[in-house]
Amino acid sequence: MKSLQVVTPYTKCMFNCPFCISKGQAHHNIFEDNYTNNHEVWRNNLINTISNDDELKYVVITGNNEPMQSKDCVRDIVNIVREFRNDIQIEIQTRYYPADEVYDLLDVVAYSISDPKLISKIKPRGKIKRYVIILTDDFINYKLEDILNNMPKDVSQLTFKVLQDSEGVNPTLDEYIRTHDIDQNTLDMLREDIKNYNGNISIMLDENCMDSIGRYKIFREDGNIYSTWDAAVPENK
Repeated sequence: MKSLQVVTPYTKCMFNCPFCISKGQAHHNIFEDNYTNNHEVWRNNLINTISNDDELKYVVITGNNEPMQSKDCVRDIVNIVREFRNDIQIEIQTRYYPADEVYDLLDVVAYSISDPKLISKIKPRGKIKRYVIILTDDFINYKLEDILNNMPKDVSQLTFKVLQDSEGVNPTLDEYIRTHDIDQNTLDMLREDIKNYNGNISIMLDENCMDSIGRYKIFREDGNIYSTWDAAVPENK
């Protein structure tokens, strides 16, 4: 695998975003918190995972809640990766916008943004700054140029992410997405703008972020590896 998603321990999320993809999992994200309850097992499993895969190039710190609610865990993940695989790039995906020294430890800080008004207000940190635009209906009729003109100049990576429904697992989530998804015309316009962009910023459109096959695996807080976000049983069981 080229990328490993490392999940911080679950706690009630400070944001509770109505489009959150973690709400669409049939297993309800209930996994043993071995980071807290059996830390040595969790740590050894993470070390073994990153040490025994020469193809691994990226570790992405994420969560079923805001990962910055577990700053100690974020620091531990960074320290382990730096000690055993300092060739790996470490990223965090976050909606926590206040400046924090933890971000200075990361190679990439990816800020998820669902409100256009916030694009110009965040003061991004990290070696590489990325904006991840969550394509709700608040971005209807926005062009790529509109986003670029409002971003801080030191943001060098930009991802547009299409909302993902739960395919019936969570009707409330699915209804929100049905009524607040980006319209097709804006999506087509953005797709064309990205295709024709020739500037210095790395830009991509992610239309299926939950499709892990061939892209990444998940290291959950129980210290086990899962092939997909839907999987309730780890690979080694």
